[in-house]
Parts: sequence; structure tokens; C-alpha cells
Amino acid sequence: MALAQRKRVILVKQEATYGTDATPVAADAVLCSNLNLNPIEGSEVARDFIRPFFGGSGSIRVENYSTLDFETELAGSGAAGTAPEWGALLKSANWTETVTAAAITGTAQVGGSTTSIKLAAAASAVDDFYTGMTVSLTAGTGSGQAGEIIGYVGSTKIATIAKAWAVAPDATSTYSIGANVIYTPNSNFGTATANTSSSIYFNIDGVRHVLLGARGTCSFEMSAKQIPKIKWKFTGLLGTIADATLPAADFTGWQTPATVSTANTTDLNLLGYNGAVLQTLNFDIANQVIYRQLVGAESVLITDRKPVGNVSIEAVTVATKDWWTLAKNATTGPFAVKHGQTAGNIVGVTAPKVQLTQPKYSDSDGVTMMDFGLAFIPSGASGNDEIRICVK
Repeated sequence: MALAQRKRVILVKQEATYGTDATPVAADAVLCSNLNLNPIEGSEVARDFIRPFFGGSGSIRVENYSTLDFETELAGSGAAGTAPEWGALLKSANWTETVTAAAITGTAQVGGSTTSIKLAAAASAVDDFYTGMTVSLTAGTGSGQAGEIIGYVGSTKIATIAKAWAVAPDATSTYSIGANVIYTPNSNFGTATANTSSSIYFNIDGVRHVLLGARGTCSFEMSAKQIPKIKWKFTGLLGTIADATLPAADFTGWQTPATVSTANTTDLNLLGYNGAVLQTLNFDIANQVIYRQLVGAESVLITDRKPVGNVSIEAVTVATKDWWTLAKNATTGPFAVKHGQTAGNIVGVTAPKVQLTQPKYSDSDGVTMMDFGLAFIPSGASGNDEIRICVK
């Protein structure tokens, strides 16, 4: 009997023990597009017999694993302080999830400016603790304004925002930092840490492929007038391939995304410049994902990452922003963008130390564009901070 290509579903669930089937169910279904499975990958060894006649000798497979790629829409969870459905996928791509379930409130101190706020004396002493979060002024001077935090110094309590306040906060300003979920990259290596890999069930009209110990990488795409997407690629140990009833799929947690537009995509900061007119933004986490098999061990490992990206914005005069000198001098600076304006469906991306590479001109509808490569560089002494994704 033929199999229907349209009747496909993937279920993904994190593993408490590496390579042990976590048995995903309907609630673990992934709402995705452009779904592709490479069922059996790996190498084989040719036998190469010497015989008194022509002909092949066949081979013996020595590696068997699977790869899977697909896309999900970039949207929130529906409620601030709740992890999005795609958060579990991030955790199997070497990201750490930190939940701030309730808003953090306080009264500002003297020492803020049009591009910063000095948080309360009781605020965190940890650098970048609030980076990526949104701070809203709720009363006093500047009430009603909000800003995306792109840097925070724990010793001074100064939080720098992506776009200048119209009115700088002062000691009369009360603030609220909203509930959120932040994802930061980690350097997990090996198989000992729980919940850093996933079991994946791929079912195509009644034939189920099981991937165990799956780990992966991802890239993000945001283009004007388009739905923002996350592209995923996972590698997993080859589990069973067998007939199994097409499972139910519960997609209720997946939210409808906002399209990339002037109204929905705001607070863009590129090396201190807020005036960029954005056409496209892409960034790739670029994990190095390795299938490794030796005597006594088989696993999928993430052995490195070097995040890169590219951006296309309308060109401006040198007096407005001298991108050429910044690129020539390998100058680094912050990057930030906020996508979505409704609580529960907002995703912010912040990077403290970005370098522009290979600037060039291009054409879009007769308008001159500036295209750059982006290199995301660790900022703090401990690393694992080159990109922050904040869902709020």
C-alpha cells in the first residue's frame, strides 16, 4: 500500500538519560514545515575481494545514524514567563533555559541617562543578568516608556537599553522587568548531562523511524513581509524502523507568529545605530554536530560552535553611519532586535559583541542596500553569552 507524503508528523521529547527512549506522545508534536528525513546515513567498508572474474564484492555498513531537518515558526508561548514549544528543541542544541516566572519590580536610582536606567540597589549583582529583558517605567518620570536591555553591569546596577528613552528615568521612576524565558548557549559536551538530547519519532503514514540521543543546530531567519522562521537540523542514533499507527498530534501550544514589519519588529540596534531600515536578518548558531562511534561508545556530540549571520539594510551616508570604518577596524558592538508587541508573543534577540564582516552594496527595488556578515563573539570572561534569545 502506498504511503501519503502529506501524512507526516514528528514527536520530540528530551531524554533524562542519553540515548534512552523518552517515549514522546501527542503533546510533544512539532508544528513544522519543510520536513525531511535521511533515514540511514553513515559509512560502509568495501570488501574488495580478489577473484578470477570481474564483479563487485559488496560492502558492510559500519555506521548507522539518521538526520532530520525542518522549520518552525518563530513565535512566543502565549504567556510571558512560559517556555515556547520550540524551547525543548533549543535545549537539545546546547542552549540553557532560564525562566523568570514573575515580573521584577523596583524604583530606579539616580544615575540613569537617556540610554540607560540605574536599577534598585537590591538588583542583581551579576553582569548581564537582565540583558535581553524588557524594562517598563510604570510611574514617576518617564512613566509609560519601555526599553530592551542590551547590557547590564552588576556592580553599578546600570542597564543599557537598545533605543534611547524620550525622557530619562530618575529616582522617582518605578519600573517593572516583565516575566520571560531566556535562552543562552552552553558548552555542554558528552552524554552525562540529562535533558541535553532528545528522542524523535518521525512517522510517515504508519511507518515510524526512531532517532535516539538526537542533538542539533539551528538558524533564524527574519525577512520583511515574511513569517520569521527557525531552521533545525538534528542528528540521532538509529533506533527502530517499524510499522506504527500514525500518532495523534497536539499542536495547541504553538502560537501564530507576527510577520516581520515596521509595526511588529522594533528596537533594532546595530553597533549603536537605531536608524537601520531592515530587509533581512539571518543568524546561524553553527553548532558542530558529530556522530561518533568507537568500540564501547556511540553518541552524537556537539563539539564547537561559531555563530555567524548576515543582515541587509538600506545604505546611508558615511556621515550618518560609517559602516566602512567599523568593518575595516574590526570594531565590535551590540546587536538587538525585538519582534512582536503582544505579551506572550514577543521574541527578543540580543548580542553584546558583534563584528561586521565583508560589507558590500546590493540592489532592492532600485534602492541601494548595505549587506554585512555578522560574527557573534563571546563577551564575558566565562563565555556562553554571545547570543541571548528572550521570549516574553
